Amino acid sequence: MVIRGCRFLIFVALAAALYPVPAFAQNGRISGVVRGAGGIAMSGAAVRATNQRTGATSRTTTAADGSYTVADLAPGSYIVSASLPGLRTVSKNVQVAAGATVSLDLVVQPITLEAVTVTAMLREQQLKDVPFSVAAPTAQALITRGADNIETVAANVAGFSVQNLGPGQSQPAIRGASSGQIARDQPGVKEDVGAYLDEAPVSLSLFTPDLDLFDISRVEVLRGPQGTLFGAGSLGGTVRYISNQPELNVHSTFGEAEINVIDGGAPGNNAKLGFNVPLGDKAAFRVAGYSNRLGGWMDAVQPNLTVNHAVNGG
Repeated sequence: MVIRGCRFLIFVALAAALYPVPAFAQNGRISGVVRGAGGIAMSGAAVRATNQRTGATSRTTTAADGSYTVADLAPGSYIVSASLPGLRTVSKNVQVAAGATVSLDLVVQPITLEAVTVTAMLREQQLKDVPFSVAAPTAQALITRGADNIETVAANVAGFSVQNLGPGQSQPAIRGASSGQIARDQPGVKEDVGAYLDEAPVSLSLFTPDLDLFDISRVEVLRGPQGTLFGAGSLGGTVRYISNQPELNVHSTFGEAEINVIDGGAPGNNAKLGFNVPLGDKAAFRVAGYSNRLGGWMDAVQPNLTVNHAVNGG
């Protein structure tokens, strides 16, 4: 029995050695160093390796010397990225083979603020080169702030305030200079803050139209006297609405719609629509329009005791 048992064990061992068994693929790893500008090691940087086929992501953090290792990676193509607050995220593609260690060093760069181009002096130049105080929130900044009219723009611009004179009209003031509620009703009085849509003046001595910011590239608020460039009516400063320019070789339709309901009042709505149409290779046409109806919640009682229900619509 013992001899037979030994022979059986030897036979099983030989069969296991001779029978081809598929080997499991070994996983690989990625290691390297994350450095910043000037070759400085960046500790605490978040490193991610994402498999391009499966989407699986492995994460790690760099050590004090900037080194990192992402282990146990299945063979395949990966996107390796490194990020750190205040620095621009850097990404690279790398191929990981079975059982191999891939060396990959990454260099992160400081985030540089995008240059804002303005036309405050009637020519394009960077905001930092303008020789007087200018605020120029871009369309993206206005969307982030939820600004859709001149009043909400003024809420985030120093030295700029707006007095609401009713639906569709306002009285802006820059550094305290404004024609005021009383002066504006006197004949021949010029406004102290000019308003322009691109190069066309839209301000009046009575009021400044409260333009919607749909399809506006930016709003430039020029603080201080601007009479040299914009003439009379800009003693306190100038507000310029700069619209988006037509785009060549681009067909686009854009818009938005909104309905609002006021408890105990009338409903309101607004609709905005724009088109961009190329005219050959060297010209394009762009147009945008909007309609805004404000829902009222107060009864406008007239001298004859009737109620004007449409006084807050327009």
